[in-house]
Amino acid sequence: MRLVPLYVLLGALSACGPATPADPLPFEPASATAAPDPAKPGPFPVGVRTVTYEDTGRRKPDGSPRLLVTEIWYPATQATRGQPGVSYDVRSVFTEAQVAALSGVEVPLLETAAVRDAPLATEHGPFPLIVFAHGQGAVRWQSTYYTVTLASHGYVVISTDHEGGTLYDLVRGNLQNVAVGLETRPVDVRYLLNRMERLKPEDPLYGHLDLGHIGVTGHSFGALTSFRVGAEDPRVKAIVPQAPTDVNLAWLGLPQPVKLNMPVMVQAAHRDQTLEWDSNIVPTWPLLERPRWLVDLVQGGHFTFSDLCAFDLASIAERVSLDVMGADVRKVLEDGCAAPAPPASVAQPVINHFGVAFFNAHLRGSEGSKALLTQERGDAVAGAPGVVAVTADP
Repeated sequence: MRLVPLYVLLGALSACGPATPADPLPFEPASATAAPDPAKPGPFPVGVRTVTYEDTGRRKPDGSPRLLVTEIWYPATQATRGQPGVSYDVRSVFTEAQVAALSGVEVPLLETAAVRDAPLATEHGPFPLIVFAHGQGAVRWQSTYYTVTLASHGYVVISTDHEGGTLYDLVRGNLQNVAVGLETRPVDVRYLLNRMERLKPEDPLYGHLDLGHIGVTGHSFGALTSFRVGAEDPRVKAIVPQAPTDVNLAWLGLPQPVKLNMPVMVQAAHRDQTLEWDSNIVPTWPLLERPRWLVDLVQGGHFTFSDLCAFDLASIAERVSLDVMGADVRKVLEDGCAAPAPPASVAQPVINHFGVAFFNAHLRGSEGSKALLTQERGDAVAGAPGVVAVTADP
């Protein structure tokens, strides 16, 4: 048998060098050594799937299972970049008669960069999981500026329609009251987490989720959901409630005192007319333990935290005679959608900067991202002082 000299073997191995990634990234996602700009898209293109889950353990009065129509945004392969993205049409939630009443009214589409059913960037996983919970009378895709940006930074983000509390229910006069949602919504989130833990091998996400790093975020009633799930489910490691109710409402019926034992970032607006600052944020902040952050969009309102302002829902609601929970339609649906509230081009990068950096710090172990959670950085992203006020208590 002919022996191969050792120096030949070593030369052959060195020639091979490190393996070249099959799907190289333009820059490194957040990690212990990296802190990419959280106000801008991350290194991943984004894919999106829509899945309907049936919770057979919870039955409606007619015997059918509770349905969870769920949007899943996720990091996609680089070949996805530049492909046409998904758009959402708010008219899809209205009845035929209501759509007819909008004849001649220009209703814009909500355009996103997420590509329908794009391949998952499996080479770069597993990916932390974030659940987004929509507001009362809203919809699972109400905040794509935020959910798509999170996915681009290396998260799988899931958001379900909370049946009974959606925009679909609102336009049909079937909106359930808050007391019902307080019970059903947290169970929806826990159901989704359980489903993610029990994915089947044929599911594209199977084996690619980092279930040791889970976050929850949400707007308005979704913020309440974030607080309650954070208090009840130890799998959740960090939460970002946006425009929340008084946290005492979220914790009704739970053993007192409630301790979250996790990092919390509250994002709110001082001019919120729907859930006013003094009666919601003021009593909430002292009950939160460190590490905690409070991000105040000083001139913002309730819907500054969503994409819904882009649809001018106030005008649409008047056209179709929509009753918004017995309140003044225009007052409710214009809250944060017009001056003096900052436009989306200013507010959304600020919201993304703090939300993404917070999750990057606490779910991806990026200390460099944690260092971005400052007043100085907020002013820089906003382009001027006075847009955002940051209280950091790390």
